[in-house]
Amino acid sequence: MNIKTNSKYVKKNDIFVCIHDEMENRHKYIKDIKKASAIVIDQDIKKRSKIPLIKVNNTNDTLFDIYNNYYDKPLKNLDIIGITGTDGKTTTALIIKNLLNNFFDTSYLGTNGFIYKDKSFKTRNTTPAIDIILKYANILKKENINTLVMEASSEGLLHNRCQNLKFKRAIITNVTGDHLNIHKSFDNYLNSKLKLLDYLEEDGIAIVNIDDISYKSIKKKHVNMISYGKDKNADYRIMNISEKCNKTIFNLKRKGEKFKIESPLLGQFNVYNLVCAIACLESLDISIYDIIKYVKDLKPVSGRMNIFYTKKGAQIILDYAHTLNSTSEILRFANKVRKGNIITVVGSAGGREREKRKDIGKVVTELSSKVIFTMDDPRYEKVKDIIKDLTENVDTDNYIEIINRKKAIKYAIKTAKKDDIILILGKGTDNYMAIKNKYKKYNDLDVIKKNI
Repeated sequence: MNIKTNSKYVKKNDIFVCIHDEMENRHKYIKDIKKASAIVIDQDIKKRSKIPLIKVNNTNDTLFDIYNNYYDKPLKNLDIIGITGTDGKTTTALIIKNLLNNFFDTSYLGTNGFIYKDKSFKTRNTTPAIDIILKYANILKKENINTLVMEASSEGLLHNRCQNLKFKRAIITNVTGDHLNIHKSFDNYLNSKLKLLDYLEEDGIAIVNIDDISYKSIKKKHVNMISYGKDKNADYRIMNISEKCNKTIFNLKRKGEKFKIESPLLGQFNVYNLVCAIACLESLDISIYDIIKYVKDLKPVSGRMNIFYTKKGAQIILDYAHTLNSTSEILRFANKVRKGNIITVVGSAGGREREKRKDIGKVVTELSSKVIFTMDDPRYEKVKDIIKDLTENVDTDNYIEIINRKKAIKYAIKTAKKDDIILILGKGTDNYMAIKNKYKKYNDLDVIKKNI
């Protein structure tokens, strides 16, 4: 017997639980189930078969209770730090995890998988379903790991995957608009992000970016809050950022004290990510002096601002940037440290927010010396049609089209000269290319390594 929430996979002795969220209600699939031991519902249903119906108050809570009891309450002693935001979730989460590991064993769950100690497992979703989260929590209980740093995606929050969790810290990095094909409006998207604050523990603390548009909405939640950013009223104020091609130096002011921090992480956006992490650790009663001591040992997160060099001396930056904000930020950084030309290899995912493409196309052509438009998970769309959308508002001629992404990257590396910067954006270290309904093996990193 298994518990199922997808009617397509229900077999003879399974129990189907009709979970629901703002977008989907599984009760409507009851008619499709021909074999099952029982169906768990929380709405009035006209019985259509001999399969027993078990009515409960809330099927989402029941699903949680089933797995929570099965794994013997694995969340009981687990401190969860939840992180949401349009950009910076993965990097901030892994900075926090890596810094905390200097003080006690800490685990991570998110885009880069499930990681604890020296073990790493891939996950299908940034924020998995509650049964998977509880399964991982059970592993942590057995390993005596009491802290989990976890990404909470807007989609995961929308679909109530974090319901029944309690967060010791809730972090919102920024909200600039993404996945509007799912959320339909910016307000819906923002409200999904803000759901994280509803799951704070009674004495939990929200850590938020005071410079972000979401800050005013967060304040209305009246939660215990720590702020960071450039604003003079920030609890952790960022000052005097000096960006180099191999490091970033800045001042951090908090409680009247000023600290000079030298970080190996590149870009202003990573200053925000790092300061957020510092604020989080200090809120957990770790000395800021001890925290800063370990900053120099931080390594770039896989697929985020990863640096390579060609034989000719051009610098390659591989990054997952795919939103307008993250793409703009990386280009802004490249322009600040450039000595030569900026060559950008970029595309846009098919079946996703078509409306953002023209803005991304415009910003990359305006801030690059040369742009190579290429494929990036086209799915059921033609790459030429996607590129047409990307170039809709472009009024320059500094771009070419190379449909095949391998050839586009190879061409960029071959033509770049000494001191040029090559930006390869959109996929990071994803190990697939989504074409139609297939996931073909592909990795930007492999292509880079073969051509430098």
